[in-house]
Amino acid sequence: MTVIGEEGTTKLLLGNEAIARGAIEAGAHLVTGYPGTPSTEVIETLAAVAKETGMKVQWAVNEKVAVEVATGVAWTGLRAMATMKNAGLNVASDSVLSIAYSGTEGGLIFYVADDPATHAGMAEQDDRLFAKFAALPMLEPSDPQEAKEMVVAAFEISEKNKVPVMLRSTTNTAHMFGNVVFGPVKKLNRTPTYSRDIRRYTKAGPAWCMEQHASLIEKTKKAGKDADEFNRLELTDSKVGVITAGAPWNLLKEAMIRHGLNVSTLKIGVINPLPEEKIRKLLERVDSVLILEELEPLIEDYVLRILGEMGKKVKVYGKIDGTTSPVGEFDQAIVERALGKVLGKNLTPAVDPERQKLIEKAKSLSLRRPITFCAGCPHMGTYLSMLRAMRKLKYSREDVIITGDIGCTILGMNPPFDACWTEVAMGASIGLGNGFERSGIKKPVIAAIGDSTFYHAGIPALIDAVWNQTKIVVAVMDNSIVAMTGHQPTPGSGYTTTGEAAKAVKAEEIARGCGVEHVVVVDPYDVEKATEAFVEALQYNGPSVIVLRRLCAITAIRRKAIGKPLVIDEEKCTGCMTCVKTLSCSALVPVGKKVRINPDVCIGCRICAAVCPVKAIGEGSQHE
Repeated sequence: MTVIGEEGTTKLLLGNEAIARGAIEAGAHLVTGYPGTPSTEVIETLAAVAKETGMKVQWAVNEKVAVEVATGVAWTGLRAMATMKNAGLNVASDSVLSIAYSGTEGGLIFYVADDPATHAGMAEQDDRLFAKFAALPMLEPSDPQEAKEMVVAAFEISEKNKVPVMLRSTTNTAHMFGNVVFGPVKKLNRTPTYSRDIRRYTKAGPAWCMEQHASLIEKTKKAGKDADEFNRLELTDSKVGVITAGAPWNLLKEAMIRHGLNVSTLKIGVINPLPEEKIRKLLERVDSVLILEELEPLIEDYVLRILGEMGKKVKVYGKIDGTTSPVGEFDQAIVERALGKVLGKNLTPAVDPERQKLIEKAKSLSLRRPITFCAGCPHMGTYLSMLRAMRKLKYSREDVIITGDIGCTILGMNPPFDACWTEVAMGASIGLGNGFERSGIKKPVIAAIGDSTFYHAGIPALIDAVWNQTKIVVAVMDNSIVAMTGHQPTPGSGYTTTGEAAKAVKAEEIARGCGVEHVVVVDPYDVEKATEAFVEALQYNGPSVIVLRRLCAITAIRRKAIGKPLVIDEEKCTGCMTCVKTLSCSALVPVGKKVRINPDVCIGCRICAAVCPVKAIGEGSQHE
């Protein structure tokens, strides 16, 4: 959905698209970040209209770099935003904490999208806590319209108080659809300027650091007051109150309408600093209060502290008493059960037998699919070659530790390859591999890492391997794209976020520059050569790098850069199912006691031809 439109236009947008529109309306000069669900759509949306808006939009090599690039822009007086998923904030945290102390000149937003229920994997990290210990203002929208409004307001508040503002969403808010009314677009036309001020922009001594810290605390307090319009208090005659924030607010509204409830509510939009005055006003009116917040009991802890200061007895329902769980995200049933507990009512809707039958029928029709690679994925060739090399050297799967990494590469942990042993964080495959080898364990170590992950966080660990002469094989699985998050470009893709030609940064050149002496580049579709590369690397006494380069199958399809579908000669096919059992490729379809290739799915990679023991797979006409 395009986010270009005149003031007053109403469009149905995702939460992330609304955030992108907010950046346009606020006159942001630059938006940067690293791909990561559920934050990715902000930059994708802005990149699609960058030529129309004149905004600089770019993916960064990682979140730390994104934060630093955005800050460099903001320190010249222009407006900038850095985007990331929850795990990305961990990567950026060192710089974020230091930048918070120095503050900003132009408006500066750090957008982080959390993921209760881990729809996109990783930890159920609650980054509201990060804002608290970083002493940064944080806003959290509950719907797309508010998300857009908060971005516009956050830029103003950031500039006024000279402090970066964090904007937090969750998967539900980021991927929620809602009507968004467009506002006016600011044309700032500013000239970037920057003056040397080491007392503000360096951390050269404890006195300056403490001075910056004290200043940050005061600026954040003022920012909280400036954003107080997003904290909405509605008092009634009820002795029950509900305090909530973010996506659960929508569930609460639905429950109140459905059951005709008239409880007092406080919808919090400013997570840090929390609106103490409005919380106190609600607590003064009620005998019991329900705190609806996903993940950690941040608001609940604050409410309990205030009640202690007030000396008033109010029954608090939330995570501490077990009314809600600190695990997962909320749904309508969870919210209604919690409300029912507080009100002493059964708010659980009666089950419609006919509706339940339809639900059960739908479940019975769902297909169970293994999590595996796309048809023609070059990573199939990589893992096939890796395992073949191990067998050639008389290693079993238990004899070689294969550390996995974030992205499509980790799918090698699943059948039929059953290769990867670990998955920790971006780039961790190499660092873990170094540790396994340095432990003295009598097993060879292979680190399997994608190209974007290598650029993001793998290089320091590779340098560590060279420095300490660690005997490790690093398999850089280079499909020239960030595939799992939606096919964004990498530094090796040869083009920028907005499609302009750019120098391709090659993983093999980086490896050689880091001091790796054994570096090989192979095509994973060429199983024989890739297998030999692994055999040599496993026997090499020192760190070695194999770059397995072949374009992502989905990207190849989109670029019409694929081969002709293969066919199976039914007269030669013995029905041994070796191709299916070895690759589990979705283009291979068992039909009776034999196998056929689905021409609508096959891209002609020929990996299956390499595993067929009777050479029944090749080009030609499918036998009927």
